[in-house]
Amino acid sequence: MKVVHVRNPETREACLAKLCASVYGQQAGLAPLVTFAGTQGVLFEQEAARLFALTEDDGTILCLTLISSDVDGGTMEMGMLSTPEGKGNTRHSRHLVKTLAEKAPLRVTASDEAGEAFFRGCGIERWIDGDDGLRVGLGPLHPSPVNGVLPSLVRFNAEGIVRTFKQEPETFEDYKTRFVAALERYADIL
Repeated sequence: MKVVHVRNPETREACLAKLCASVYGQQAGLAPLVTFAGTQGVLFEQEAARLFALTEDDGTILCLTLISSDVDGGTMEMGMLSTPEGKGNTRHSRHLVKTLAEKAPLRVTASDEAGEAFFRGCGIERWIDGDDGLRVGLGPLHPSPVNGVLPSLVRFNAEGIVRTFKQEPETFEDYKTRFVAALERYADIL
């Protein structure tokens, strides 16, 4: 197994579509498409996000994750993590998170005790309380908060994307078409 930074734009778009679809599921409404559009149109364009995959030696994808940087580019946060159906498992997710946390100033969020326990199993031992009841885990290379504050992350405005989709149906159709085509391409890269 190896960790791969997915750089090829077409492959990255396919992997992002699969990651969004896997994380949000079939009944998520616009959320997968909004995340896909925001990541493609904002985070990737500003080079503020990277997509990583854990693969078998033959290139079979076992796990995918999206990492976003802070506004100064000094730390990173794991935004989404998923194992494609039938390929990977929790062991693969744990391996990917552990590897990235050992190499980068990574932070993660957990919404419950099970999530925190999962990340603790990945070597993320320092935890602080975050906003909205979330817990924030700091990897071994992540600096401690300065005066209790972590660096701000680069984000996209999901509500603004939804408004754009409503006001510009052609933009909605363009992203929807790209998303569906990317999901179809994902099946071909396995």
